[in-house]
Amino acid sequence: MILAAAEAEFTEAGVRKANVDTVAARAGVSRSTLYRRFANKEELLIAVAQRVYERVMRELDTAVAGLSPQDAVVEAFVAGATLIEQDNLVRRLLVDGDVKMLTAQAPAMFIELAVQRVASTLRRAGAQMPDADLHDVVEIHVRLVMSFMEVPPSDAGRWAPDRVRATVGKFIAPMVW
Repeated sequence: MILAAAEAEFTEAGVRKANVDTVAARAGVSRSTLYRRFANKEELLIAVAQRVYERVMRELDTAVAGLSPQDAVVEAFVAGATLIEQDNLVRRLLVDGDVKMLTAQAPAMFIELAVQRVASTLRRAGAQMPDADLHDVVEIHVRLVMSFMEVPPSDAGRWAPDRVRATVGKFIAPMVW
């Protein structure tokens, strides 16, 4: 209940403006109960980030199930770009300056966990490249998505799913074999 309440508060108020007292009230617990579980706002944010990460990874796993490694890369990009564009909390956790000021752990944690999970998914999809190479390629992919979120393209149409599919299929998916 606390994490759901915190997720709602971080989404609606933003990380900097989120209020721990509001989180406790939303969760139906006292402030002291909240602080027994989470020493501070940063710990609460990290726990929420982990929860959001798991949700995002499940959504990406579903989007690429049964696809070849190259097709999985394409659909993961489309799903990832859509999630980041449509989910305010995901976007805040990955690229919001407020989060970076509060903790550098959330984006770094997400990158490494995402790289491990996506590499594992691509391996299950049939990727044959050496583990170290697969890890490096996936990290490039994850960082590309984040880079586009931090500095959006001058042409917003580049985020249209068909254009993402075409671009990723042509330039990025061939990096995985």
